[in-house]
Amino acid sequence: MNRFLNYEPCDDYPNPVQISGYKGVACWIVGDQTEPDQDTEWTGIETKTGRLVARMVGDDHLFICDPEDISTLDDSDFCLGCGQIGCGWC
Repeated sequence: MNRFLNYEPCDDYPNPVQISGYKGVACWIVGDQTEPDQDTEWTGIETKTGRLVARMVGDDHLFICDPEDISTLDDSDFCLGCGQIGCGWC
């Protein structure tokens, strides 16, 4: 698990999403993934990779996904406590 992914926060995805490959859990998009380039040590600037950094609802696990792999969810589609899609406690 990588809790230290480089990303630039964004507000482009205000709703929870479902991500291909993680079909059983809802996620929040926290930002655009960034990577340092050869000048980052001097400039402090990182470049966007075109991928997104997501966090599972109810967890702090961060992972990378492609924008075309996400679909928007409604709050009623998943458990707000654990993030599971189809949770029996909802």
